[in-house]
Amino acid sequence: MSGRTAPVLQIAALLLAAGAVACGGARGEVGILPRYPGAEIIGQGEYQGRAFGFGPAAWRRTDYTVRAPYERVRDFYAGLQPSDWSSTFSNEMRKDAGRRYDRYLTDAHRREFYAIQVQEELGGLIRINLAWGRRGDATPTP
Repeated sequence: MSGRTAPVLQIAALLLAAGAVACGGARGEVGILPRYPGAEIIGQGEYQGRAFGFGPAAWRRTDYTVRAPYERVRDFYAGLQPSDWSSTFSNEMRKDAGRRYDRYLTDAHRREFYAIQVQEELGGLIRINLAWGRRGDATPTP
């Protein structure tokens, strides 16, 4: 490796690590919401606007899939009790292809929001959608 190549590779590695953190953390967290153990990331995105019944905010969303019992995944997210956060809505319903669990959280000042959606699909696949929104000019940071 030449003397000029090593610093370029080090910079590239740092940028990749920074990108992983900016997209919700190296382990796949979305704000304070953890990734379900063994879940694989299938998509990520950021956007501005209204979502999940909450007012305008900067949103970060990560979608996962995992093969696990629906009840375990649902209970994992239903059992989260972040301090200073309240659950504004929680719902479970049966769909044509399986069950779906939704949970929406907000902080006491209604400046930050979380959406958790767990969907059972045919064949035992579970889709998990986690979103984090923050009001104001700031983009959510991990």
